[in-house]
Amino acid sequence: MEDMDKKERILITAAELFAEKGYYGLGLSELLARCGIPKGSFYYYFPGGKIQLIQEVLLDSYRRMAQGITRHILVEPTACASFERMCDHLARRIDDKPHLASMLLSMIAIESVYLDDGVNATCRRIYEDWKTLYADFLRRFGFDQTQSQVKAQAVFALIHGSLISSWVKQDSTDLLMAKASIRDILGDR
Repeated sequence: MEDMDKKERILITAAELFAEKGYYGLGLSELLARCGIPKGSFYYYFPGGKIQLIQEVLLDSYRRMAQGITRHILVEPTACASFERMCDHLARRIDDKPHLASMLLSMIAIESVYLDDGVNATCRRIYEDWKTLYADFLRRFGFDQTQSQVKAQAVFALIHGSLISSWVKQDSTDLLMAKASIRDILGDR
């Protein structure tokens, strides 16, 4: 149990630091100091070093984010209302300026193109899983396989792009404008 707690503490701390500094901006010594662990403990959990750490951080962050989306966001009586709820939730979070798993995933995914093929493959898989999460949800509202994939891509791009824009501006207006466009994509379902 203690081993899992330590590894989980490393993953959570690393996620916060990667979100704050990016992959290249985070030095291993800073992570070790923040976690209060020696280098040997780090390599015990992550023998592949910083590359393995970032892959596990990304997968863990996506897992946590997907669970939160499923439990707290995609719960409305219509798909449209659920994605509108997501926009509202993200807009509030922008205003509070916390660590957002989706922003970590976005930042590292962009860096991954130049970073490492394995990290890039992990990012591509996460993005596909993320869109599949949305498509599977849309099928529950009567969209067929093709419709659900096309509409999931449109909703994903709209919300995710608006989130990035809102984050850069530190202003939730773009997310709230995206919310107004969800019904155009999904109708009343």
